[in-house]
Amino acid sequence: MIVRKFLTILTVVCAVTNLAAQQLYTDTFRIADQKTTADMDALLLDMVAQQGEALHANDTVDTLTLAELMRLDSIEREIREVDSLKTMNASLALQHLEKVPTIVIEKAWVKDEVEDRNDVLRAIRNMRSPWRRELTLMAQITQNYVTPNWYQGGSSSFAGLGIAKGQVSYIRERFTWENTFEWRMGGSTVSADSLHKVNTTDDLFRLYSKANLRIVPKIFTSLSAEIDTRLLPTYKANSMELKSAPFSPFRFNAAFGVDFKPVKDLSISLSPISYKVIHIMDTTRVKSTDYGLAAGQRTQHNIGSSVRIEYTWKPVREVALEARFFAYTNYRYVELDLEVNCDFIINRWLSARLSLHPRYDSSVIVEGDTHAKLQFRELLSLGFAHKFY
Repeated sequence: MIVRKFLTILTVVCAVTNLAAQQLYTDTFRIADQKTTADMDALLLDMVAQQGEALHANDTVDTLTLAELMRLDSIEREIREVDSLKTMNASLALQHLEKVPTIVIEKAWVKDEVEDRNDVLRAIRNMRSPWRRELTLMAQITQNYVTPNWYQGGSSSFAGLGIAKGQVSYIRERFTWENTFEWRMGGSTVSADSLHKVNTTDDLFRLYSKANLRIVPKIFTSLSAEIDTRLLPTYKANSMELKSAPFSPFRFNAAFGVDFKPVKDLSISLSPISYKVIHIMDTTRVKSTDYGLAAGQRTQHNIGSSVRIEYTWKPVREVALEARFFAYTNYRYVELDLEVNCDFIINRWLSARLSLHPRYDSSVIVEGDTHAKLQFRELLSLGFAHKFY
């Protein structure tokens, strides 16, 4: 009986090892963190069973496929009696196989077997293709109604925010190409504004692309480009004077330098050569001086240096914090921009978001002030959110 158990386990391990070797290790499975809400062994069995059909095409394997082995209750019990994840990985390590892909299952506060399974399926897909795709859609609404005779006074209001954020990346060991886009559009009703029923509170369209080529481990040469602009008009309160308009302002940044990635999800880009353009399409209605340009000036070109730091932290699946810091100087003025967004996932369709956005630009001096001041924006919202992969 002991010999039979040993031969059964050895057969399964050898089959998985041979499949990894034949397919350049793309179908080898390793789960880095087993502290999850679902049964990881059950997920592994299901995951390996789906890969079993690939063994039919391999004439060198004269045993049953893993899919067929999984259908035998006795074999399944034998596999469950061992720590299948560690056993398979230990066997692969003894074979001196390198660059084995890793499947990471996120920790979670709330048990969700569907999400755990989706994580595994996404990881399998990522093993087979260097392309990564992700799309996040959010629609959040705040509404308040107060009757005119309400004893505490006040006024009714309505605010909405829509966010679309996507990423398409090409990931290889030595070369990566990351592309992201973001479109935010928000508005609110303001009873004190008699000229506008809805005021724009958030309006941003941003495209960012970065290509990295590895020099040494964790250090890459980097070439990046970013554009951001406005797509909706924004008015000052009780005035027809525009603060911004479609493509006014329009910003373009290009940078060349070094990208340092000391740990996962942290990127520090140092660019001694950085080129920046600010363009105001409608200078007749939008004040150029609000964006650091001379009065009536349409376009400004600058060459300087920049620093960009991007960090993503997900302690559990239900919490995701993204931070982006950008600093630029042309050695005459300094621009600092910090954006921190924290999403709290309630379930697969609902989430809350806290957004903090301090900003400082020494070239922008508001009329009536003698020097530039810190700008700040904060938003807390609740509503629909979903990710597509």
